[in-house]
Amino acid sequence: MTSGQSSAVEKVLYGNSVSPGIGMSRCVVVNHARPSIIERNISPKETSQELDRFQKALLLTMHQLEDVEAKVREMIGQKDAEIFASHQLVLEDQILLDEIARLIQVELLPAELAADKVFKKCISSFEKLSDEYFKQRVADIKDVSSRLIDNLTGWVSTWYETLSEPTILVGKDFSPSETVQWDHKLIVGVITEQGGPTSHVAILARSLRIPAISGLDNATEQLKTGQFLLLDGYKGAVIVSPTVKTRLAYGKYLEKIQTIEQELEADSRKPSVTLDGRYVLLGANLAKAMDAQKAYSFGVEGIGLFRTEFFFLNKEQLPTEEEQYEVYRKVGISMNKRPVVIRTLDIGGDKNSPGLSLSEEDNPFLGCRAIRLCLKYSHIFKVQLRALLRAGAVCKNLKIMYPMISSLEEFDRAQELLKECMMELDREGVEYNPEIEVGIMIEIPSAVVCAQELAHRAAFFSIGTNDLIQYTLAVDRINPAVNHLYQPTHPAVIRLISDTVRAAHGGRRSGGIPVAICGEMAGMPELIPLLIGLGVDELSVSLPLLSKIHCLIRRVSFQECQKLAHQAMEMKYAAQIQELSAQFAKEAAPEVFLN
Repeated sequence: MTSGQSSAVEKVLYGNSVSPGIGMSRCVVVNHARPSIIERNISPKETSQELDRFQKALLLTMHQLEDVEAKVREMIGQKDAEIFASHQLVLEDQILLDEIARLIQVELLPAELAADKVFKKCISSFEKLSDEYFKQRVADIKDVSSRLIDNLTGWVSTWYETLSEPTILVGKDFSPSETVQWDHKLIVGVITEQGGPTSHVAILARSLRIPAISGLDNATEQLKTGQFLLLDGYKGAVIVSPTVKTRLAYGKYLEKIQTIEQELEADSRKPSVTLDGRYVLLGANLAKAMDAQKAYSFGVEGIGLFRTEFFFLNKEQLPTEEEQYEVYRKVGISMNKRPVVIRTLDIGGDKNSPGLSLSEEDNPFLGCRAIRLCLKYSHIFKVQLRALLRAGAVCKNLKIMYPMISSLEEFDRAQELLKECMMELDREGVEYNPEIEVGIMIEIPSAVVCAQELAHRAAFFSIGTNDLIQYTLAVDRINPAVNHLYQPTHPAVIRLISDTVRAAHGGRRSGGIPVAICGEMAGMPELIPLLIGLGVDELSVSLPLLSKIHCLIRRVSFQECQKLAHQAMEMKYAAQIQELSAQFAKEAAPEVFLN
């Protein structure tokens, strides 16, 4: 360290934690400098040459991805290697390939420019979605397109080959392909301006146990190569030029965190039962069939929400009954008799599919989406219902859940279509599960008002708190002008959850039906005691949150949680309820909140 560096003043920058851990080292700021693609045209005589060049680059890219997949499989495991199998599927999308060929032949564009335009259009459609999971899938397409265009232009990035000592990498973003090329023994931390917890770089960083932070504004400008950094992947903090005192404190902190994580992991295999014996089923939220096996290996007790819209997005051709059947069957088999709740197509609003040719709406979140769209396009809905019924014959653990139900009429109409599908399958002699359970998502206030009657029709409820809060408070949570008003503990929201639970437990002609929460509230550790106290039977969260939520369930008493909920129901302000539940949770399981 030079004298100038030793006298540097310690300062702290904050981003978002995407991979836990502590890393201390000098940093390297990586500025990707791919050459720009020049706008130009080719002559008609050059089209066959450009098509040939494109096909060769395509083949080379496929081979490279196969090599990377094999490397990741050996280095990390099969599940993470499947990231690159999905990348190969992007290159097999005939619609994209045909459009690139058309731009070469008809628009007379060189291969790299044609590929760039097609992929940018594809990326743009995904970036318009507000669903964070699908926005993060943009990284897949960017990675594949960059690799393909690099092969067309001959540009090669080998900056990572120059690393020779432990390093914290800083960049705008890193592609999954880059990440697996690193010498991981030398990478002690990753900081990016872009990306999020569901990006593949974050997933790979967690698999490789590399601390990582995303969303650090202007990281490549604020940080300079050679600076000594302390990266706190638990708190999302970057300490620039940490003092000796800070380093020693973090050393002790890291030892404590590692001990706690080992205890949480060991405890996660035990039943999710409160101290006084109330069982709260803890499930996972998934969107890809390949994640089901991973969830099972984590010991989850079921899948509380399997999103199906991913198969429909950005596709000119809608998935066939057979394609859907195979996906649902694989998910059911992977969970080995543990319950799997599959949500029917929840598209519209911010999620569109070219195959549906939906018209633009002035207010799409209040428009034709989810169950409304399915009932309007019943022929598409029935394809999905048939696939689910058939998969249910093989996997008795599958359940169907209708999203965005707002009335009895909508539920009844959906059930009529389900019965039509059963009659069709009967006539065709195709095996299906006639006893498959059907539930609904409670995410519209009108559904709560009608919950008593709905509870006598549905087999279960699952509260989608994201939309329930949004529709109840009339707040667009992704609008920075009003998102501070998006309050999960708003008294009205808490009362709606309480009313839903009461209706569910008095449903099915008083035998009661279970009620789950699959929205983001279920993944907020500080609110778990409140939700348990309100009588929620099941919680479904993303995989990284399982051990923390599991720990909280096992550290609280149901009776004490009920007292907490009663207190909360008497309060008039969201902040009061938030503070009350958070204090209760931190006292019950302080180790969950250390990081």
